Amino acid sequence: MRTRGWDVSPVRRTLVTLLSAALSAVLVAGAAACSGSEDDPVTRLDVGVVSVIDVAPLYLGIEKGFFSARQLQVTPKPSQGGSVIVAAVVSGDQRIGFSNNTSLLIAAAKGLPLRIVAAGNQAAEGDYAAIFARDDSPIAKPADLAGKSIAVNNLNNVGSLSINAALQASGADITRVKFVEIPFPDMPAALAQRRVDAVWAVEPFASAVKAAGGAKVVLRPYPLVAPHFPVASYFTSESFAASDPAVVERFRQAMNESLTYAQSHPEEIRRILPSYIKLTPEVAARVVLPEWSTDVGAPLLQRTGELALQYGYLKTAPDVNRLVGG
Repeated sequence: MRTRGWDVSPVRRTLVTLLSAALSAVLVAGAAACSGSEDDPVTRLDVGVVSVIDVAPLYLGIEKGFFSARQLQVTPKPSQGGSVIVAAVVSGDQRIGFSNNTSLLIAAAKGLPLRIVAAGNQAAEGDYAAIFARDDSPIAKPADLAGKSIAVNNLNNVGSLSINAALQASGADITRVKFVEIPFPDMPAALAQRRVDAVWAVEPFASAVKAAGGAKVVLRPYPLVAPHFPVASYFTSESFAASDPAVVERFRQAMNESLTYAQSHPEEIRRILPSYIKLTPEVAARVVLPEWSTDVGAPLLQRTGELALQYGYLKTAPDVNRLVGG
């Protein structure tokens, strides 16, 4: 082809070659971005946890690669309790934390800017959490706990809240119950030495009470409060949720995959427990596992907040919708 006396074929061929090369580069870059290649930056997240059975899905999810597949390098940071974890998350020292929901509701009611990211665990049937009395005690039924002392690991928290609600459901007088704060590991000795009339223990400490002998189950509170009672959640600060929503979403996805996998693979949960809790494989094989679901249980969180207000743990009702991101 000729135009105005000169041949444009070489020019056209050069343009086609350049455009083809540019298009190929764009397609390759787009494919790499969509696939999440190994060259993508990895986000490191410290996650505050308490060393209990409830957080086993997090450890299992790390082992299975559910977090690394989403370019997250997650490091659990064990702590003594939820209040310490809440403080670390609010200050920014840790990006994600794990805590029982009663503590989160109390913190939210006090104006702390928290946001639930994913479900933690739900209460199981059986002796996952139970009130034990001595075998020789006259305490035989829930109503017998009126006027008695019950050990809980923290005052004005999920233990006493669930006990009060269960006792009310059983027709017992909760105004006559005395709660005594005793760490879980010390409860078998406290019961045996008659320092308290009964103890509220959750797994694996419930198994420790039974293994010590001389104890009987008086009440299993959680099922009387609500089936599948939401015990705990993973949470972050509102500032981190706003500044890094993609990272929070990737954590939520990985955590949900971990929770679903954990619920359907209890044998793998029992295998991993001794890796972060001081449990022998024999004890890990017989403890009662909680339930794990991706449902944060917003309606039951609302009910928990109402109970906390009723029992005087709160002065104002927490904004549950804000806490769960609604």
